Amino acid sequence: MKQEKRGCRSLVAVSVILVFSIFLITGCGGTGIDAPANAPTTPFLEGSRGVEIKFLEGAPPEEVTDSGTFDFQAIVSLRNEGEYDLKRDDIKIDLLGILASDFGANPDELNDKRPDDDPMPRRRDAEGNIIEATEVFVTFPNEDQFFDYERSVTGNTVFLFRADVCYKYQTKALSQICVLSDLVNVDADTVCDPIETKTVFSSSSPLQVNSFRQTVAGQNKIQFSFDITHSGNGDVFKEGDASSPAADCPRDPRERRQKENRVKVTVDSGLPNLRCVGLDGNTVGFVTMNQGRRTVTCLQELDSDRQDFETNVDITLDFNYRDDVDEEVLVKHLVDSS
Repeated sequence: MKQEKRGCRSLVAVSVILVFSIFLITGCGGTGIDAPANAPTTPFLEGSRGVEIKFLEGAPPEEVTDSGTFDFQAIVSLRNEGEYDLKRDDIKIDLLGILASDFGANPDELNDKRPDDDPMPRRRDAEGNIIEATEVFVTFPNEDQFFDYERSVTGNTVFLFRADVCYKYQTKALSQICVLSDLVNVDADTVCDPIETKTVFSSSSPLQVNSFRQTVAGQNKIQFSFDITHSGNGDVFKEGDASSPAADCPRDPRERRQKENRVKVTVDSGLPNLRCVGLDGNTVGFVTMNQGRRTVTCLQELDSDRQDFETNVDITLDFNYRDDVDEEVLVKHLVDSS
């Protein structure tokens, strides 16, 4: 009988412990707010893409017939795979490769088109979930108008439809510099290293910032440099002053030479007395890339009365970018069977 009572008491005790454990788990996990498992640990998604450009399948079609017998449209899809919040007014799209009148269109309908909406970029919410880019469209010649090859071809002929896209874009990058009270006699247990290659984070864009390097230039001076690299397939043009508005990618050879491969660079360390070589305003100016690369070097003078610390360096690149996509259309001669 005593053994049965002890067994019952043991069973009750185990049951109480289980119920209490479930209460704790429910109370901690069910009503509280857990730290998100995928919370972002880096400031950017990173990558080397800007706006992805393509023709919708079948618009234009691969084959059409001549003599005004086949109506069609060319629809360009734009998807902002980078991280810059691009606005529709900062995009221009031209349709090149065809004579508008051959296809029953007005030349003005093929130039300086813009999408109806802003192409929202890829982004990440506070919990680390990636929100994919939205797709926007541009229709040639117009949403309620169509191409139609009106002439008669003597033999099947291929025409090239090229969507030529120019848009403003921006890269943001983040790294850190190390400042010590004594930059010459560095202890082994200091909070940071003033002479090393630093980690740099760069937002997704055709232009990237990488290879951030810091060194000591004196008792009260540090020097840092970084590389700007072009990793996309398009062309870079100047943007950011009165002569170079947004979405300005000149085709005129002379103007193109003046603006091609020019990038506006802004560097901000949050500290006074920062000077960057080649930037007219010390921390803001235009640089010219050579073979897809440019190194920027900056000198940071420091207050003699200082502590040991690390601080962020923010780098911003502003530029116009031109890219294109092609689609071939075969115009077939329609034989008169009458």
